[in-house]
Amino acid sequence: MQATVQTNMSREIDEIPEAAARLLDRLAKDFAATGAALRAEDSTFVVTAACGLSDHAAMSLKYSIELSAKLPSLRFGFHSLQSTVSSPTWSRAPFPRQPRAPSPLGLR
Repeated sequence: MQATVQTNMSREIDEIPEAAARLLDRLAKDFAATGAALRAEDSTFVVTAACGLSDHAAMSLKYSIELSAKLPSLRFGFHSLQSTVSSPTWSRAPFPRQPRAPSPLGLR
């Protein structure tokens, strides 16, 4: 008879549903208050700005806002902006590039 060994990773994967349920239960009032504030603002859209790992959280927030608040949402990621501006495709655009002022964030 062969014993099965559960790795830390598989144990953590198994815990995801329970951990997600605890998180949602704990934050339900905050989510409701945020949704009420969004509705009270009578906004036409929502913009999120993030960088690095928080850019992935902003992507999740974007989808949540679109699905639950029924508002269009724009995710502005500093990494994605930098990649677009400095990409070879952008530099071969059919219009002249305008000189840019130095970025306070150190972006080129």
